[in-house]
Amino acid sequence: MKRLLTGGLALAGFCLAATSPPLVAAPALSPAAPASDAQIAELDNAIKQSISTAHTAQEHERAIGALARDVADAEQGLADKQRALDEARVRAAAVLAALERFVHTPRTAALLAPQSPIDRLRGGMLMAAAVPALSTAAHQLVADIHRLSDLRTQAIAKQDSLARDRQGLAKNRERIQQLATKREELRRLLLREAADSDPRAVKQGTVAADLPDLITRSEAEADIRDREARARASKAKTAPAPDPTRPKTLRGFDGHAMVIPVAGPVRQRYGQTNELGAPSQGLTLASIASAEVVAPFDGRIDYVGPFRGYGLILIISHGGGYHSMLAGLGRVDVKIGEWVVAGEPIAMLPAPAKADESVTLYFELRRDGHPVDPQPSLADRGGSAADHRVNE
Repeated sequence: MKRLLTGGLALAGFCLAATSPPLVAAPALSPAAPASDAQIAELDNAIKQSISTAHTAQEHERAIGALARDVADAEQGLADKQRALDEARVRAAAVLAALERFVHTPRTAALLAPQSPIDRLRGGMLMAAAVPALSTAAHQLVADIHRLSDLRTQAIAKQDSLARDRQGLAKNRERIQQLATKREELRRLLLREAADSDPRAVKQGTVAADLPDLITRSEAEADIRDREARARASKAKTAPAPDPTRPKTLRGFDGHAMVIPVAGPVRQRYGQTNELGAPSQGLTLASIASAEVVAPFDGRIDYVGPFRGYGLILIISHGGGYHSMLAGLGRVDVKIGEWVVAGEPIAMLPAPAKADESVTLYFELRRDGHPVDPQPSLADRGGSAADHRVNE
């Protein structure tokens, strides 16, 4: 398993916009070791495979979450039905016994019984009235038993489906990790970079006063890396080469829909009161343990690391003043400075200490440092621009 990567690569500045000039180039490669077209194509193919595999994994995760809830509901329903049948067992036995005695009682014995004609007539009338009720109760009991059997059959089928989805998810996760390792190796080869990262970027999380300050500091750190790269190229008297790891299909943020970063329902929406009694500045998404987290949109990783009460977080710069912040992560599989595209797997949620504990991802979208509601962009699959409202 890849260890948490929290440093920075010396990569390009990030100025995305749909009609803006090309993005700032990344640090120059050594002229003696130009980027291999085959390696670039291999990296592009690995990214595409990662996106496809992550999409399939999230489909399994979504199905597992729904099936797990269905199985829990089915098991609760079975328990309630079984308890009701157990409580009615004595009454049911008495009803069936009474019906059986009445059916098997000879008519002559009833006629010769030491009773007055009025008593026999009254008893016959009572029994005649009771027989339909006894029959109804018996039929109801049989129907309840059949329904209980059907519920058990359905619960078993859902458990089987749940097991199959979990097996498929395990294979997807293994493949995602293989592709993540391959992407990292190819990026290092193309950039001629060491595996270790710049500790300066990690330090920003310890000195930043709040999230807007962290975003500002991370952007400033990215600018410093860009200037250092240009200075090295100038000193070597070479023109800065384009970053070979930068996806050719990288898009500007405005006018495009975002990908929901984790498979699962929205537990808390933007603007709703959170556990601290304040309006939420993002979305809280529920999912299963160790769920895959994908990039919500194209961009560059600006920060990876712990930050105050957010836990382990990841910040992606999308250009045009937009940033995504993902918090509550268990593991991150990208480094500061790496380019990512929408849907690319970049992290995983943690596994809770208890099986019944919930796992959530907190997702913020910010424009010029101010939180905006990300849901219009997530819901807008048609690609039109969303009107984000700034929460001052």
